[in-house]
Amino acid sequence: MNMFYKTNNMKTKILMIALTLIVCSGCKKSFLELEPKTRVTANLSYISEDDYRQAVTGIYASLRGLYNDAYVMGEMRSDNANYVFNSTISGGQFISKYEIASFIDVPNNFNTKNKFVFCYQGISRANAVLRRIDASTINATLKSNLKGQAEFLRAFYYFELVQYYGDVPLYLTDLSEVNNVAETKLPRSPKADVYKQILADATDAANLLPNTPVVKGQVAKGAAKMLLGYVYMTLKQYADAERVLKEVTTLGYSLLPDYASIFLPTNKNNAESIFEIQYLQGNFGLQNGIVYQLLPATSQTVNLTGIVGNNQTTGGWNVPSADLIAAYEANDKRKAVSIATSYIDGSGNTVQQLYVKKYLNLPHFQYNNTNDDWPVYRYADALLLLAESLNEQGKNAEAITYLDQVRTRAGITTYALSGQTDLRAAIAKERRVELAFENHRWLDLVRTGQAITVMNAYGAKLKPTRPDISPLAFNVTANRLIFPIPQDELNLNNLLTQNPGY
Repeated sequence: MNMFYKTNNMKTKILMIALTLIVCSGCKKSFLELEPKTRVTANLSYISEDDYRQAVTGIYASLRGLYNDAYVMGEMRSDNANYVFNSTISGGQFISKYEIASFIDVPNNFNTKNKFVFCYQGISRANAVLRRIDASTINATLKSNLKGQAEFLRAFYYFELVQYYGDVPLYLTDLSEVNNVAETKLPRSPKADVYKQILADATDAANLLPNTPVVKGQVAKGAAKMLLGYVYMTLKQYADAERVLKEVTTLGYSLLPDYASIFLPTNKNNAESIFEIQYLQGNFGLQNGIVYQLLPATSQTVNLTGIVGNNQTTGGWNVPSADLIAAYEANDKRKAVSIATSYIDGSGNTVQQLYVKKYLNLPHFQYNNTNDDWPVYRYADALLLLAESLNEQGKNAEAITYLDQVRTRAGITTYALSGQTDLRAAIAKERRVELAFENHRWLDLVRTGQAITVMNAYGAKLKPTRPDISPLAFNVTANRLIFPIPQDELNLNNLLTQNPGY
């Protein structure tokens, strides 16, 4: 992989330590340091505790690159969202989004490559830590925590890869010799082997990590248990999923009373948060610009955000679908928090346009530069996933107790139907609206076997209203449940093969 090779295939075995996210020593203090640390190579030995802290921080840093456009493959690929077609933009990064949303993506797609590259970049950094840390002489408690974080993150990156690309190369050590072709080029490993490694890493991480983060923004035991829960659900090992997800419910997480407060920058890493990507507004490379991509394509962002800017080539993505709007029940508090229906243009006119409101939090101080974190795992997600695992085992009544906790917070009635089939549909619907625009919908559709039917039906409704969408779009087959291996990676590694249909 290109960035994988760049960070590893060098005589000095360079480990790029990225911008520091987590540097304080107490969880009640700020978890961010304003000065970025982008240095450190393998010529600097891994000796001190600070060496290892910074190295683990570098593993986290790849998450920002991974999540800056993750909504394209996680939400726009689904029936939750599409885009506003803009005939004035035609660059490759725009075409890539159009293609993914319409199921006509190709191996040189920008977004597909981005996910692949940042996952392997993170894996490379994790491998560098894991190869060294057992032999280190740092404090034993700190060693366990840092190793657990590195194992969790490696497992997390591999879980992203195997879900989106299927079989992938399984690199488990950083490269030791520049001329060792066997290390720099690996074929794709079967999914079963990748999942086996993910389970091993995540299980060990869950055993090593503390119940609560030592430093805000770091992962703790609950994140590893959530990852295990997702893997077990994907593998349809429902009893195992029930076991680890019930353990999550004992770790002190809780639903916040107000749904909107979950996403406030002033409420980062709150009691509902199990794992979130850390961002910081400013000029340090830590800022979040995702919210502007989800706002309307307008020349006057000041009417939306209070910040002057031209969003005509930045916004208009991940636009809420009519299907999603219809999924909300009457009086559901989450709808108004998540979706806006209009905005004021530069001439003062009201424009009827759906857009994502969930992350539009004020104030911030610069255009395309916000302080919002990105939620990955929340306690509500854990409750709904647990309900699903129970229902799949026929434990319907118990499943409803977890489902109803989420529904009650949303201000809607408790679940009244019965039967496994009805409850399965209710849980899927609840996950759709509770976790809207958090990059879960596409993978939920694939995991539950609904993707082909749902997306073909969605495309059939959408295409007659959208002349910009190709007649070839939304021909969803089993081949399109995973994405192509990026062409650049195939060019670099002749042992790789392409996924069928691409």
